[in-house]
Amino acid sequence: MDFNAPQTLSAQQDERRAHILDAARTCFSRAGFHRTSMQEICAEAKMSPGGLYRYFASKDAIIEAIAEEEQRAGRRILEIMLEPGTLHDRLLRCGLAYIDQMRDRRAVQMMLEVYVESMRNTAVGAFFAKCKEENRMLMQTVFAQAMANGEIAAGADVDTIMMTLVAFADGVINSVGH
Repeated sequence: MDFNAPQTLSAQQDERRAHILDAARTCFSRAGFHRTSMQEICAEAKMSPGGLYRYFASKDAIIEAIAEEEQRAGRRILEIMLEPGTLHDRLLRCGLAYIDQMRDRRAVQMMLEVYVESMRNTAVGAFFAKCKEENRMLMQTVFAQAMANGEIAAGADVDTIMMTLVAFADGVINSVGH
């Protein structure tokens, strides 16, 4: 009996799924979510529609998977704020990681597509809202700890600080997106 076979099959499935999502990102970055057809994704992935549908039941399923990956990538960057170091150093590392990610034009386009899709697709919207709330809570925790450590003034307006950081992030997207 080969105990490695299921792991190999799962790894191959994961790799194939990632390949499809990469092909979809390429197509979506050219034409957007809703002007891209499943046939274009199949052609980019170099696979038949039947093969693609084994991994994703619909274009919406592909969009939802991309939205989930984009949100997770953003969360990984934000989690830099939980690493050791001063608040200043963590903010700097987080900001630089974000700017580095946004240098990839496809990443910017996918982020914008996902944001717009979150307003149309209820599944993406619900996931997006959940992630946004989790990220807000993470940042509130970080700033509360920074206040407790004396790194920022005890009376600092955390909501304004977070709004400023979000505005900065939006500015990075806007400057790269043009």
